[in-house]
Amino acid sequence: MKDISRERRLNALINEYLTGRTTRRQLIKEAAKLGGLGLAVTALVPQLSLAGGRLGVGAGVVAAQDQKQPITNMTTAELLKFYDEVLPFKDRLPMEKGQSSDKPIKIGFSQTGFNHPWRIEMLKSAQAEVARHPNVSMIVTDGNVDIQKQNNDIDDLLAQDVDAVVMSPVESAGLAPAAAKVMTASKPLIVLDRDVPNEKTLFIGQSNVTMAKAVADVMIKMLNGKGNIVELTGLIGSSPAIDRQKGMEEALQGAPGMKVIASGDAQWIRDPAVKLMDDFLVAHEDINAVFSHAEESSWGAQFSIARANRCGAHILHFTHDGSNAGFQSVKDGLFAADGNYSPFIGDVGVRAALMVLQGQEVPDREKYEFAGWLYRLPDLPVVTAENVDQWIGKGWGDFAPPANPCK
Repeated sequence: MKDISRERRLNALINEYLTGRTTRRQLIKEAAKLGGLGLAVTALVPQLSLAGGRLGVGAGVVAAQDQKQPITNMTTAELLKFYDEVLPFKDRLPMEKGQSSDKPIKIGFSQTGFNHPWRIEMLKSAQAEVARHPNVSMIVTDGNVDIQKQNNDIDDLLAQDVDAVVMSPVESAGLAPAAAKVMTASKPLIVLDRDVPNEKTLFIGQSNVTMAKAVADVMIKMLNGKGNIVELTGLIGSSPAIDRQKGMEEALQGAPGMKVIASGDAQWIRDPAVKLMDDFLVAHEDINAVFSHAEESSWGAQFSIARANRCGAHILHFTHDGSNAGFQSVKDGLFAADGNYSPFIGDVGVRAALMVLQGQEVPDREKYEFAGWLYRLPDLPVVTAENVDQWIGKGWGDFAPPANPCK
């Protein structure tokens, strides 16, 4: 525990230097007392301090505007271009570019972890909004997909006296204590994507239910209301998997000619999907569509179809995630439709925090089943062959899709 406390004190000290609240002499003096002089020297060299995207145990500070930002390694110019060309929710809680107030504002951004590009893209959208406001800076923490670590991150942000916290929790109930601390400190708390069950200033999210229903509606239309479906779910018991299955089922209630003949837990990833699809293909000769909760599962299912010599059956794939690779698979004809669940909501979270700090009420917020307020983002269009050219390059991630094994 002593080492953890030392790391936190060093992080706070370095962040104070990078944000101009302490001098170089004071930084060196205090860091030497803590036995962290080497880390402090790194902070004194701008190109080194931000190149790795992290400081100490994972906190980064958005400092000079001409330097690359933590984690994403993007410059302000790159972030502003990204804001203009890619972000889909710029019209939600809109805010003019420029000074957001007459004083400096420091926002803490607590992310679940940066082990997946979806999470990095969320941060990128938040950094893009910060780049639009010269008086706003942001401290970024990496929760390492660990409940205790992310709770500690919130403690660190509060110790550094951030003006507001934007948080995407690793787990709802597990981050409830952290949320309570932010609210007790009278700081605005904006929660993104995954909610916490207790009080918060605002929860911003998308609906997995309505998104999945929209994908299933496309499936029903393309199959003319008749066909056999196999379902590859996300991790059983997780809220996105429950909601995506619910959306499909709601759509199928109006299509009595459609039947789900098999369903299994593909866990959001490729290998379990391959094994499940192998079994489905053996058990069922007539499969018309695969309804997958994740693109990775769809790619796995297509591999299984090819290995079983069933390419000629022209089994259609209806999936979800909204990556650029997924959109390319739509373009290539591998996917029939891709649900457009976007990570680009960080900018909306930052704008909401700035609005609250300015004393404004967030428009269109609503009461819901949990304490606090909800701001529901609208569904983005399901991406199909008809509109894919409009969405290529506007999804998340820069990885390529796997080759279609049926071609």
